[in-house]
Amino acid sequence: MRWAALVVILVPTLVGIAAAVVVGAPWGSRASSAPLAAPLVCNVKASCTSDEVTVFRMSSSGNAHAGTPGGSGYGLAVCCTNVSGLGTQCFGTYDVALTLSGADDAHVASDGSYPARVCLSGGDDSGADCTATGACPTDYACLATISGSTNAHVADCDGVDDYATRVCCQAAPDNCPTITNPDQANADGDSWGDVCDNCPATGTPWYVPLGDDDCDGFTTTIEQYVGTDPQDACRDTPSDAAWPLDVNNDGQISVVGDVLNFRDRIGATPGSPNWWQRLDLNGDGQISVVGDVLLYRGMIGLTCT
Repeated sequence: MRWAALVVILVPTLVGIAAAVVVGAPWGSRASSAPLAAPLVCNVKASCTSDEVTVFRMSSSGNAHAGTPGGSGYGLAVCCTNVSGLGTQCFGTYDVALTLSGADDAHVASDGSYPARVCLSGGDDSGADCTATGACPTDYACLATISGSTNAHVADCDGVDDYATRVCCQAAPDNCPTITNPDQANADGDSWGDVCDNCPATGTPWYVPLGDDDCDGFTTTIEQYVGTDPQDACRDTPSDAAWPLDVNNDGQISVVGDVLNFRDRIGATPGSPNWWQRLDLNGDGQISVVGDVLLYRGMIGLTCT
């Protein structure tokens, strides 16, 4: 079984539920056992948001001194997303981004010559790699630019008054954060490592729950409830209901063919004149936006063959 993504631009108008679907990450409303792969992204700004990590602080955006996150009151911070580990002792999955001469009012070094370390990690079993170079390699984020390998000042990476040397890091996400897997083995190349992937031989753009025999994102129990084939992830004939999201059985997830079936059915329960159990995708006895329609978020345009 193979799933493919079509390059499409959709601006649908859905009567009654227009704001519910088509934007977001695959299975955005479902819990999964691992994060989707995402590159490290870093910016220098006044404060970091809740989903960012303060890597170190800077006295200004150029020709600056640095400080550790907890030891400096400087007004700018190097804020990075998709970092699951930050520390001052670099071992195991941690790598040194920079060393600082102190917790505050510090010079920096990329050669490891100072005592205060800024260390990054991608997770319990997934590491990071940091390097000081003239240009960041593909998929590496620039944390800062520095004036030399030691006794250096720092600047941001915005292309204005930057220093020649860039501090570049890559933090790979841990593909099984709840289960130890130091080798990060991932035979099918999707976002979930083999030890936490319930479909390790078939790459899928969604998390496959335990008990999903055909790897289509829905358990056998749910498929029996909605009336689709729990042993087949894609239709064999136009009358073969195999993929729960593919309501019209055409092998493609679309707004017109699939999502519009929910129109005028939101809130329906068994016994209601507009009840259709086929659309109760989470099996809770009610057709709803949150429980059912939002399962299409990020799925529009996917096809199976």
